[in-house]
Amino acid sequence: MYRRGKDVKKFSESLSTLLTTLTSMALGEMVAEARGKVTNLRVLPDGKVEVSLQGSGKLLGSEVTDITTFSSTMRPNGTAYGEGHTILMLSDGGSATWEGTGVGKPTGQGGWRYSFGGAFQAITSQKLGRLLDVYTVGEYNADENGNYQWKEWEWKY
Repeated sequence: MYRRGKDVKKFSESLSTLLTTLTSMALGEMVAEARGKVTNLRVLPDGKVEVSLQGSGKLLGSEVTDITTFSSTMRPNGTAYGEGHTILMLSDGGSATWEGTGVGKPTGQGGWRYSFGGAFQAITSQKLGRLLDVYTVGEYNADENGNYQWKEWEWKY
């Protein structure tokens, strides 16, 4: 129970700090998006399912080729935990590599939907330099025909 005076002031300061933190954390600009086909599924010896993707899209407005591989482990509640690696190759020869994790669930129509987060690990083009300073979050959808799309935003903190 808070009392008047010092405790009320302390509570007010704590609440103000919490609200400032929560309102300053938000989605920033979309930094990347891609779509394409699931090119391979493979069951690994440890029971994980490895998924490979290939497609095209945009990274900070530049055209890219997307090559992604992630492996997922099924969890008791029917969701999957995945870890992935992506290389985005720009048409001018530059590239960016990304690593992250996510949680997915079946859509009920033979597809999957994931939410994910991660960070760019390396870039080879100066115009992509700011990507090394951000954490990203995104969403991935794959349908029953092996078509996928994903979008990724900067997480402002």
